[in-house]
Amino acid sequence: MNAETLYPRVRHNTLPGRLAKGLSAAFGGLVLTAALSAGVADLALGWSPTSTAKRCFEFPEEAVIPDADGIRQFLLMKAFFGSDSLYFDLGDENTGKTRLSPARSAEESTPQGSLEAPEELIDENTDIYSYDYSRLKPGEAALLPYDLSGQPSHGEVLLSNTTSYEIDVGSYTERDYPITSPVTDEPLVLIVHTHGTESFAPEGAYSVKSGENLRSSDTGRNIVAVGAVMAELLNDAGIPTLHCETMHDLESYRSSYNFCADTIQKYLAEYPSIKYVFDIHRDAITRQNGDIVKPVCNIGGRLTSQVMLLVGTNEKGADHPNWQSNLTIAAKLQQKLTSKYEKFARPINIRGASFNEQFTPGSLLIEIGSSGNTLSEAENAAKLLTYSIIEMIEENQG
Repeated sequence: MNAETLYPRVRHNTLPGRLAKGLSAAFGGLVLTAALSAGVADLALGWSPTSTAKRCFEFPEEAVIPDADGIRQFLLMKAFFGSDSLYFDLGDENTGKTRLSPARSAEESTPQGSLEAPEELIDENTDIYSYDYSRLKPGEAALLPYDLSGQPSHGEVLLSNTTSYEIDVGSYTERDYPITSPVTDEPLVLIVHTHGTESFAPEGAYSVKSGENLRSSDTGRNIVAVGAVMAELLNDAGIPTLHCETMHDLESYRSSYNFCADTIQKYLAEYPSIKYVFDIHRDAITRQNGDIVKPVCNIGGRLTSQVMLLVGTNEKGADHPNWQSNLTIAAKLQQKLTSKYEKFARPINIRGASFNEQFTPGSLLIEIGSSGNTLSEAENAAKLLTYSIIEMIEENQG
């Protein structure tokens, strides 16, 4: 499978312009408003998962937009990555229909399969991206392995830029590191989970029941367990780290960013030494035929979730004038990841809303795998990611 169709190797991309061009071609020059309502036109040209810095997922249940060249890429990059669930096709059969998941509840929904990681290593020549649909049981959704890295060269930093900002990512790898605080006994890192109920597929699963939303309130099975791996490694390395296990989406999925913002500010008020805030998520990517996309790679013979760094900006009106400091951190970390591990890091996702990253220069939202990955694959990824974070922090002590 070729990720080039998903992540073109460009650093600057004016997607609204491409969208307008595709729509014009599809409708033979007809005025868009003659075919669509004003609401859908606004959706197609400027849709973002957040209308403000801290308020997310206020959307209609369903929206239909024209199937024209470039729209799949627009939706892929503009609307969903780093947020929640994206319905998309990998081929030319895309219908242009995008559906949003309803508000989540705290109800247990993760299949109670094994959490035991496989002991045998995978040969490096094994094709981990093949899938045998003859094994798919009726009423189940495929867990489709896929490479979403964009296949960067050694040390290359790729962007998925959904904003109108022109970004020369190469310059960010050369910028001065924005955090000069030395490592002391005071907390330096805070790990939080805006969507703490995000969980994973059972170990060894080839498919799951169709409609399974893979969420759990069990912190031993969901993304909180992944954050715990990171916190332990950071503390063991002498980097004081606090791990907030609060699942901010339990009470209200739609208000979870509000709740998490409150949590972050309370921690910062009590521990002003904190300079890094990592909001750890797992993505959810689903094909329109129901397949669940599983971004994965083989590192050292172990299946490992791919990771994605998300950087918010002030384009949508957030009070976040220093977002370029966050991008500097992300670019330097991404360079380490692509230097060390092949196909491990997805392109950095640049977004118009802040995603609560305005509170510290070292704030990042990090997607570790997706709902199609297993917990062990996500934990493998968390370890490799954290090793690079430790290296980055130690190299840049004040």
